[in-house]
Amino acid sequence: MSFINVAEAESTLGHDFAEDNDKARLVLLANTWMKNEIGHEPEVIDPLLKDAACEIIKGIIAGAIYAGSEKATIREKVKADSVEVEETFAEGSREISKFEQIAKAFITSLDLKGKGFSFGVYRG
Repeated sequence: MSFINVAEAESTLGHDFAEDNDKARLVLLANTWMKNEIGHEPEVIDPLLKDAACEIIKGIIAGAIYAGSEKATIREKVKADSVEVEETFAEGSREISKFEQIAKAFITSLDLKGKGFSFGVYRG
């Protein structure tokens, strides 16, 4: 099972969203991103998850996802007198693209994180 397949991506993004030989790879990358973000594949794929996967595909095509750099601010300094801004980023951090923000908003609205594999523990 996957979050989206090529036919579904074409239905949402249009048949010309990518070259035919690139479509399967883009769908694979989007499905991988989605599984990594959610932590599991739900038994039933909500249409919002397919929309989220399409946002990830658009982000990959735009070069905003899987672009190779990541940064998180660990220090920021703003000096009002001379309008000076200084930021220090944590090693390995990156900016979140608008595509990822939209996909994460869709995922969060469904409250799927942590609903993967589980089992009951009973003390006897």
